[in-house]
Amino acid sequence: MAQPIVKSRRQHIRLWFEFYKLCLDDPDLQENINKSADYYAQWGDVRDTKFDDWWKEKSHLFGATRVEVIKQVRNHPNNLHVSIPLNQSVTLSTQQIKEIIDTEQRNRLMDLGVDPNSKKSVAVGLGKYEFTSGVEIRGRTLNEILVIYQIWTSLGKPAINIHLIKEIRTQLINRPKSKWVPFVMIDEDPIDPSNIIRQISRLIQKDKQVALSVSKGEFPGKFVLN
Repeated sequence: MAQPIVKSRRQHIRLWFEFYKLCLDDPDLQENINKSADYYAQWGDVRDTKFDDWWKEKSHLFGATRVEVIKQVRNHPNNLHVSIPLNQSVTLSTQQIKEIIDTEQRNRLMDLGVDPNSKKSVAVGLGKYEFTSGVEIRGRTLNEILVIYQIWTSLGKPAINIHLIKEIRTQLINRPKSKWVPFVMIDEDPIDPSNIIRQISRLIQKDKQVALSVSKGEFPGKFVLN
């Protein structure tokens, strides 16, 4: 079976959520987790929570968190699309935008059942979480390394050898749904396993890089998923 296509923003946030859950119980990342506790505070306790249930309550926390020129409208309740005339002074445009944003932020908080007057800053009650700037979100690759990382950590992070790879393959093909395996694992009993061991080692190294970034409050982090 082919690997699932992971393209939507919601699916990418799911990957972030699942990596964060793994980080919470990783002894090697506890120092970072403690430092990023305030950053992730609005996520709540996710350890025993399914993503779909969590998403129903927390989806409003995610949206664009930086000003940028957009080529395509991205509908999100935390995004405001405005038209700015370039033949108008920056001073006047800035004043008008400030007034619009203030009104819309207050309206958004009221939609969420929050009294805007109870906040020192109306922006505080809205989403603050965004993917690492300038990094392409390669959902299929991230999903692949997440699944491998989940199995590897559940086994206690054993040595990466042919025995581990066979165990990962067995668990993948015996899942009740989505019985795919990475391309490098298609050969069930390779004559020379050294290449598979090498490639799985690289995937697990990428896992560690993503987990390290997530533990610090970034997803997926500033590195290339080749």
